[in-house]
Amino acid sequence: RKRLVVAPSRKRLTVRGEVFMGGGVPSGNAPRRSSIQARPIGVPAAAGVDHLGTSVATPRGRLRRSLSRMSTTSREFDLLDGHFYIDAAERYAWARANTPVYWDSINELWGIFRYDHIVEIEKRKDVFISSDKEKGGYRPNIPADDAIIGLDDPEHNKRRTLVSRRFTPRSVLAWEDDVRGKVTGLLDGAQATTGAVEVVEQLAAPLPAMMITKLLGFPEDRWPDLKRYSETTILLGGGPRYFDEAGVAAAIEFFTASAELYEEKKRCPMDDVMTAWTKAEINGRPLTIEEVTSDCLLVLDGGAETTRTVLGRTILNLIAHPEQWQKLKAGADIDVAVEEFIRYVSPVHNMCRVANRDYEIGGQTIRKGQQVVLLYPSGNRDEAHFADGDAFDIERTPNNHIAFGFGTHFCLGASLARMEIRVFFEELRRRVKSMALTPGTSPVDMPSGFVHGLASGHIDITWE
Repeated sequence: RKRLVVAPSRKRLTVRGEVFMGGGVPSGNAPRRSSIQARPIGVPAAAGVDHLGTSVATPRGRLRRSLSRMSTTSREFDLLDGHFYIDAAERYAWARANTPVYWDSINELWGIFRYDHIVEIEKRKDVFISSDKEKGGYRPNIPADDAIIGLDDPEHNKRRTLVSRRFTPRSVLAWEDDVRGKVTGLLDGAQATTGAVEVVEQLAAPLPAMMITKLLGFPEDRWPDLKRYSETTILLGGGPRYFDEAGVAAAIEFFTASAELYEEKKRCPMDDVMTAWTKAEINGRPLTIEEVTSDCLLVLDGGAETTRTVLGRTILNLIAHPEQWQKLKAGADIDVAVEEFIRYVSPVHNMCRVANRDYEIGGQTIRKGQQVVLLYPSGNRDEAHFADGDAFDIERTPNNHIAFGFGTHFCLGASLARMEIRVFFEELRRRVKSMALTPGTSPVDMPSGFVHGLASGHIDITWE
């Protein structure tokens, strides 16, 4: 990895993904390693430390003066810095208004901030591909692997069709009773807790991990292992700077477990996704084990991490907006509310595409071979499509958000996620009278260049 050396007389300061040199002038063209340590929500992301861990003198007044002097046309963003995505509404609005198609020179890619531009690129699958193996594939600066999401049509559609029937709205309804039973068990455990309830570990994370474990065909008691694999490997998707020994080790461990399950299902087929893969063929040949294990990781991370993020952050959002909790308690349409839960959280920060020819969009030219990063949370607050898009409104309609993407790569597990979120909050509003943050605690973000992760949050619950 490249390492940036900072001269003592000219230190680089990054504040929530914005880069300043010296007295606040945006600068920087070299890749930099970014911290992915958890931090309390509401604590400034810079916290007086630059990205090499070097102390930087940043008195609050001087920092504010530096920010205020910054030109409205010369802000520089590091779109793979996890801190960029924390409390990012103002940055998204500024970019949509000033640089909606933004060149990130640090990571050598384009950031796409407006809803219509994101949808245009998603529609133009003939130009913007996910399969690039030179610069980046579906994740920025990471060449595409063997997973479904790293393919383009028609190969992508052939692979997706092998398992897509298990994720249709009708198919996932067959799981609803099972989901409701699992939610009931989680709420029973929370109600039996003496003291504060931890949102992630006790409520948000177990449900999707349990369901993906069962869906893939692993023994159900292995869900804690799959939860650990997903929450460790998901950070790798932020780009090369997030690669670490723990993440790589977890990926290898999961690939090994998946390969063993594949052999087991060949011997003893069941009604699960892994069994479907053991019998599947593409163009007259069976799937390779590399393709199967890559798709397993895609289903795991896509199904477990994003749903837990919406569950956990929505609990906190309902606490922060008590009038919305009262609307939910009073019988607000749960299906409408679920779409707002998803839009407002936007669990996936971005996905990547690569142009296979020059393309004009938003007054800029995307050159052949350049990456574009589609910033879904910004699109989901775009003034052109969402009135008061920064507001949390569980009665919002219409709500044509793009949190699950758009077009051929629309999230395979969207129906399952929606059902899990709906059932969870149906049961929560039935059994819970009120919720509040535990005094003396603050929720803790998990900065990531990929997902809107939540590390922890402690709440006090008053039960009905």
